[in-house]
Amino acid sequence: MVRLPQVDKSAIAMNQKKSSRIKPPKAVRQKLRSLAVERVRKDIIHAGRKEEDYSTEDLEYLVADKEKEIWSGIGWKSFGIVALLLGINIGI
Repeated sequence: MVRLPQVDKSAIAMNQKKSSRIKPPKAVRQKLRSLAVERVRKDIIHAGRKEEDYSTEDLEYLVADKEKEIWSGIGWKSFGIVALLLGINIGI
């Protein structure tokens, strides 16, 4: 009889844990995606190129990167507003 190796159940459980982040509503994600697409198109125009010059994968990467920039900006702006409400001067 062949014995199969023991599986570490804690390792499997760690991989299956859900993210602790709060997922924004779909409407918000769609709005941010469309804003990111608009900004990428503007950047492409400023670079003197056309959308056809980029592959689909490149465009997806550029949009995802721009989305991260937008989310980061929202985070810092929220932090600044909270600090302002608490009366903390952080120089924004």
